[in-house]
Amino acid sequence: MAPCIVCKTETTKYRCPKCMERYCSVTCCRAHKELCCSGNSSEVKRVHPAPQKQLEHTEKPCFEGNIHPAFRDMAGDTDEVPESLLHELSASSEIRSMLGNPHLRAMMENLVNTDKPDLAMAAAMREPIFTELADTCLRIVDKENPNLEPEATLGGR
Repeated sequence: MAPCIVCKTETTKYRCPKCMERYCSVTCCRAHKELCCSGNSSEVKRVHPAPQKQLEHTEKPCFEGNIHPAFRDMAGDTDEVPESLLHELSASSEIRSMLGNPHLRAMMENLVNTDKPDLAMAAAMREPIFTELADTCLRIVDKENPNLEPEATLGGR
């Protein structure tokens, strides 16, 4: 705790509303007030709060190009999905059917709204229904990937 601006004792209970300096008693308050208000004290420093400005990332919705830092690609790779494949995702009856599940929808909402998307994604990837959705999406957008299971073997899930 800061010492009293007037008598220098260590026990301070009050703050000056103008400069936010600490003082310990009514007597010290009066002495400080004379110095603070007249501006004659070299010890008194005036503290002005910095103006608060709104953060840019909260001004615009995320779909306008603002990406949460946890979702940015740190490796510098530019893995982009062409618009045509994104349209295939939105037109997929299998994905639409999966997204009808309220548990999966709640998980997706949590991923979008969480402050810790990396932890939420790790938790989601332990849920079979989420990994099934992820696999289905990958099958649609990355058809040429030899590491993905063929669609015929996934039908038994």
